[in-house]
Amino acid sequence: MKNSINQLSTSELRELKIRRNRIRRQRQLRRRVAIGIAAIIIILSSSLGLTSFLSKAAETPDEYKVKTYSSVMVPFGSGLKDLARVYTDFDYYDSYDAYIKEVMFINHLSDEDVRPGNYLILPVYVDSTELG
Repeated sequence: MKNSINQLSTSELRELKIRRNRIRRQRQLRRRVAIGIAAIIIILSSSLGLTSFLSKAAETPDEYKVKTYSSVMVPFGSGLKDLARVYTDFDYYDSYDAYIKEVMFINHLSDEDVRPGNYLILPVYVDSTELG
């Protein structure tokens, strides 16, 4: 049979209080350790993500391309689509049509019909080492 708290002696009350405090401190310690581990995991994962991002940003190519413009004569028997097949750089254009649209804009053309022998200004991408 358990004694009620009112019937406990002062030494027994002291021991009960000590036991309760010990249990409370153990819970606090477990909680702090769990929070510490969670914080370390968050810090490590975010630092790994940040270093991955920074390493990608730091990898600048030694060579890069520069957009230049060139005057090109339209050869006989060809048109804008043929020129686009030769000069389109897919690092900068999604399709031949995107390149043709830019050529039409630069040269103030209203349709794709160009005459052989005419000169057009074409955007051309060249390696930076070729400009040196």
